[in-house]
Amino acid sequence: MKLFSFLYGKTAPIGAVLLFLTMNRPDYLTPEALRKWIPALAAEGKLYQFYKTPEFRQLREQVLAAAHGECEDCRVKTPAVISPATEVHHDRPVKDYPELALSLYYIDSHGVKRKQLWALCEDCHNRRHGRFGYGSGKPASPPLTPERW
Repeated sequence: MKLFSFLYGKTAPIGAVLLFLTMNRPDYLTPEALRKWIPALAAEGKLYQFYKTPEFRQLREQVLAAAHGECEDCRVKTPAVISPATEVHHDRPVKDYPELALSLYYIDSHGVKRKQLWALCEDCHNRRHGRFGYGSGKPASPPLTPERW
């Protein structure tokens, strides 16, 4: 039996290492399995593990390829701006709708088919989430030190 010692400097059997790396991941990421697994990851502060799954990485590449690697929000601006898409945004948040985490589309409350995954640049992704001064209704905080150029 092979032993690995890269976890915290301790020796562990290979089965324990694989269990550590999968963190009770379901064999198949069905909507029902996602409904259970994603809230458990979120509660532990380890939601990033979902984004590292082969299923999400493959879907991410599919979404970016469908958008030709361009940010979908920048493309509809006036005038249109072409910026590279580096991130995939879930229209319905993964924490609130775990069953839609691997869905390209969803049906809204009015029965309309909507796009679930969007190819975005980092700036537009932050704007959609209201991070870093976007969408808070107040200007971004002033710099810590004045610029002296």
